[in-house]
Amino acid sequence: MSTWRRVMPTFVSERTDLYTLGTEYPQAVLDAGGLPLLLPHHRAEDAARVLEGFDGLVMVGGDDIHPKRYGRPDEGKSKGVVDSADESDLAFASAAIELGIPLFAICRGYQALNVAMGGTLHQDSTSDGGIHGPISDVPADVMSERHPITMAEGSRLATAYGRHDRVVNSIHHQSIETVAPGFHPVAWAPDGTVEAIEPDDAAARVLAVQWHPEKIAAEGDHVLFRYFIDELVRG
Repeated sequence: MSTWRRVMPTFVSERTDLYTLGTEYPQAVLDAGGLPLLLPHHRAEDAARVLEGFDGLVMVGGDDIHPKRYGRPDEGKSKGVVDSADESDLAFASAAIELGIPLFAICRGYQALNVAMGGTLHQDSTSDGGIHGPISDVPADVMSERHPITMAEGSRLATAYGRHDRVVNSIHHQSIETVAPGFHPVAWAPDGTVEAIEPDDAAARVLAVQWHPEKIAAEGDHVLFRYFIDELVRG
């Protein structure tokens, strides 16, 4: 599992440099029967060698990807951009696809996959009164945000859920603009936002979603982690 590097206050310093990960991520993998190990950031040239020792990769949420990574001028809307995070995550996504390692990409991980494969992002896709509103400063409001999605028939995602519609959470302000070559959208919000993508190669073992299934595992999204472990990693 990838990690989120952040500077946070601790008892040793007001600015402690930490690799962090919400416990719900590894717990969801553990509950699905997997054994999660946490990866710090790595140099791009080492990504393939690192991943060769793993059965699968879960790429997690975090801060925004710098627009230069997808060839766009910086509109000043990206938050918390870190070069080492971009370098590491884009390299891990590319290496997983190249090596054929099962990949579950979530939120930032989903965006990183799309960028690594040649796609682009909306630097801010929120709007007042829309389905994707500006992210609230109140944590309880952020965690309660929900909206419906529709999934493509025959997609891995629909197969994992056993249905073609779902209500998911929304903890992001950026989204896919152009889907990467070799991939296609398989889930959409009512406002047209692409909420999930899959490879055109049906044999490629990839789940990639914009929402946070680990935070709504108790609401039924545990099935995505089970599908990833049972069907993509062990299948």
